[in-house]
Amino acid sequence: MKKTLCALMIFSGLSHADIISNAQLAHYWQQPESSAKQLVEQMTLEEKLGQILMLDFRYWQAADQPNKTPLTEFNPEIAAIIHQYHLGSVILFRENLINTPQTVKLINAFQQARSNLPLFISTDQEGGYVTRLREGTEMPGNMALGATRSTELAELTGRIHGKELSNLGFNFNFGPVVDVNNNQNNPVIGVRSYSDRPELVQQLANSYIQGIHQYQVMSAVKHFPGHGNVSSDTHFALPTINIDQATWRNIELKPFINTMKATDAIMTAHVVVPALDQQKITSLTGEEIGVPATLSKPILTDILRDELHYDGLIITDAMDMGAISKNFSSHWAIEQAILAGNDIILMPLEISNPQSTAKLDDLYAYLKHQAANNRELNQRINQSAERIVQKKLAYRISAEAKDVQIASHIVASKENKDLENTVSDHAITLIENQHILPYTLAKNNNFVIFSDEQPRNELIKQQLNNIAADHQVTINSRDQVVKMMNDDLTGSQIEQAIEGQDFIILVTYNLTEQPKNAQKIIDVANQKAIPLVVISSRNPYDIAYLKNVKANIAIYGITGFDVTNNVRNSLETNINRGLNSLFSTPVSGVINSPRGKLPVDIKTPDNQQILYPFGHGLSY
Repeated sequence: MKKTLCALMIFSGLSHADIISNAQLAHYWQQPESSAKQLVEQMTLEEKLGQILMLDFRYWQAADQPNKTPLTEFNPEIAAIIHQYHLGSVILFRENLINTPQTVKLINAFQQARSNLPLFISTDQEGGYVTRLREGTEMPGNMALGATRSTELAELTGRIHGKELSNLGFNFNFGPVVDVNNNQNNPVIGVRSYSDRPELVQQLANSYIQGIHQYQVMSAVKHFPGHGNVSSDTHFALPTINIDQATWRNIELKPFINTMKATDAIMTAHVVVPALDQQKITSLTGEEIGVPATLSKPILTDILRDELHYDGLIITDAMDMGAISKNFSSHWAIEQAILAGNDIILMPLEISNPQSTAKLDDLYAYLKHQAANNRELNQRINQSAERIVQKKLAYRISAEAKDVQIASHIVASKENKDLENTVSDHAITLIENQHILPYTLAKNNNFVIFSDEQPRNELIKQQLNNIAADHQVTINSRDQVVKMMNDDLTGSQIEQAIEGQDFIILVTYNLTEQPKNAQKIIDVANQKAIPLVVISSRNPYDIAYLKNVKANIAIYGITGFDVTNNVRNSLETNINRGLNSLFSTPVSGVINSPRGKLPVDIKTPDNQQILYPFGHGLSY
């Protein structure tokens, strides 16, 4: 431990800056622009670099540990890294966040370790599919909000996120997503988008920002210049978007233009858009490829800064994603990202043990050398550092410790969870119904559930038990895990599974063409005249790949992921409210009639015909 700290203390060129006190901050807050200029002029190059780097500490491996484990407790090694490298920002993930007391304690410790200004403490609490808090109010997600058509509910969502995040100690949330999901085969955006209509996207995004800004939490719209029309995932590959510039300006660009005055930052996309930048560069494999927007000066500076006059922060998407890391050397990509116009470089390298600080030494040395020989790079570092410091001062970012008891009273409170269910109730969309729904519950009911994962089956059975208890009926549920895209079920197996059942729940999850097992279950159920409902549990497009579906609802999410690490959480509000919309009872009537309207077109697999148009939504 002593050896590690000593090594950090003698890192070449780093100054020992004084922590800026609350009294000094209060003075600087009065005149953020001039104060930022003054502070940055007094900074060393290393301090400026620290401001523009945003690291994650998702895992840590101590000297006496055989493997990396999630970082949930602060330690002296990380404190030394934060202080000695003058880091200005960190991002926390689901691995870091166990519960409210632990999260508050961790964030307080990060702030205490700062070398000068308070840190940006960021996360991706988008809601729905991408949520980071294990203990918190997730809300049902952006496309669910799109289905509500409600700016009031979008603002409410932002307000709940802002209240919970700010009381935990976060001051920067990477949301909302303003990508227009105009490709129903998009593997990474989907329900993270509000809609395939730019107008609805920008309306709801602005309302969300208005809500989160009621608390001291900054927002970042993403992913510029648009990530909605891709067919590959930038966590693993570098996609190219082949659209002309006129189409881009009429669709993808509009939500950014109409949210940039409200938001604090814009996050880039690791996508190639030849219509905006025709340059070619050589990848690590020697292949000539297009320049991703994150590294593109024509896109970030010429268009976003100079043409559109955007003056907020520009932040890269994570630089360790496959779209960047598999194609370019790390140091070169970071340098190019700064030259392109980015202010904050997100996750430039992995720091997961005391020895990996050598990577930071190398990065600082590389950027110092390049800046000494490249006036433009030196100017860009100064510009970004000043823009970051000014934003911290203008937003009155503080390192004041948060109170565990206050946070515990607010985060995931019953009030917030009840509001979460209210939003979900307005989102459930009835896409198809041929006299199947609402299904009238008898005194005793036999149900069978099919989905492709046991945790989903368990979640559904739990909610069915709750519905049964609430309405004083019995629901006997059996379930089976079925891989919907496979072709390994026989008709006789399906007949045996559904024999004696009154109702079938078939849960699909982002189907593609020819989901053989799912189709077989539907066909056998129709032959046996057993009512069946398909629940599209993530993207609403699943019905496009199925035939003869007599009842279908979209719930816009059942499982949330951290897609960078496959850490999962159940979105209970989505499935619970969706199940509530399926039934009626002889006594109480319809339990919860669907109210949502499709925020997207559902098209045939070849995209040539609209099956269910934007705005479609049935009711009882």
